[in-house]
Amino acid sequence: MSSRPARKTRPRVVIVGANFAGLTAAMHLDPDRYDVTVVDQSPWFEWLPNVHELLSGVKKPADLRLPRRRLLARAGHRFIEAEVTRVDARSRRVLLADGRTRDFDACIVAVGGVDETFGVPGVARHAMSFKGVADCAAIGRRLAALARSRTKKSVVIVGGGLEGVEALGEILRRHGGHGALEVTVIEAGSRLLPGTPAKLNTSVRSHCARLGVRVLTGTRVTSVTPARVRLDSGESLRSDLTIWTGGAAPSPLLRASGLARKAREWARVRPTLQSLRFDDVFVIGDAAALPRPLSKQAFFAIQMGECAAANVKRKLAGNALRAFRPAPKPLLVAFGDLDTFLVAGGKALASPAFAAAKEGVFQLTMAQFDPPVRTSSALRLGSRLSGAAARIAWPAIATRS
Repeated sequence: MSSRPARKTRPRVVIVGANFAGLTAAMHLDPDRYDVTVVDQSPWFEWLPNVHELLSGVKKPADLRLPRRRLLARAGHRFIEAEVTRVDARSRRVLLADGRTRDFDACIVAVGGVDETFGVPGVARHAMSFKGVADCAAIGRRLAALARSRTKKSVVIVGGGLEGVEALGEILRRHGGHGALEVTVIEAGSRLLPGTPAKLNTSVRSHCARLGVRVLTGTRVTSVTPARVRLDSGESLRSDLTIWTGGAAPSPLLRASGLARKAREWARVRPTLQSLRFDDVFVIGDAAALPRPLSKQAFFAIQMGECAAANVKRKLAGNALRAFRPAPKPLLVAFGDLDTFLVAGGKALASPAFAAAKEGVFQLTMAQFDPPVRTSSALRLGSRLSGAAARIAWPAIATRS
């Protein structure tokens, strides 16, 4: 009798982080050819570009979340819900906080970033973070509670970049009409939305002036207490709620794994998205410091995930790798129901009707990650679509002429 041939061992790929970049990479790897393990400490994929809508109630947490285990099981891959403490590239091993390890032939690191506090005292303890679904849902509940008060309450948004401006728009969408909240925006730079056309700064400031929102630019926060925000000008602002949108800092995992040379540094990569230090490790998404810097946007993270998966296949097959070539896409910046800005090629257009386009991007991409081929996926899609039609798309089209 002839024995059956042994099944060929599949190359082992470990992906650390499972949001836009990491999840995309996993979905572009064939489970019949690669043994793929994805590790993330949260069970949820979160759609962060629309997370600001939780502040107004336009979105609910369930609208912006998909279960990672189900998505990866459908793709034929293994999901481990755990914290990664180090990627040991020399031993080709990933170490988990619970003591487990996963060996790899290729590793993709897509850990995103952590809150950037700039070392300001009191931020971690007294300000509310804007980093994820749970954070923003909590801010929405706090805003609603403040708005019910019989006395006027003060809200301070620290950061006038994309997150801060979109947060402000949602606060004005829900609470701007009755004057229960007094809102101040603080930006260290010389204008709002740095890096975008000046038209956006002018338009947002115009809305703020009309609605009584105070905007302070060229100003830094020096400390945050339970009831005050202190500025480098010496001014101290009363704050019943401080929302911190100071941007992202590198994950400590990058330095701990030797992917970054020092703390608070993003991992430098080659044009192929390989780590500069380790050939078997690819770094993608926000964690990657590309030779030519890109803005940290979801659509670039998705493109990097596709490229990293393709280059992992090429490397494991002994073929030459290809450089990552990002395809520029327009940026849609929402300002509640007051305006939505379309930014492309250094130019900007403004129209509330663009809100429907931003919603369309959300619905289409969520459906690509979670195709409605099963009852649970179809129900999720139906819930998202019905909510969008009632709260965003139809009002944006029908009420503006």
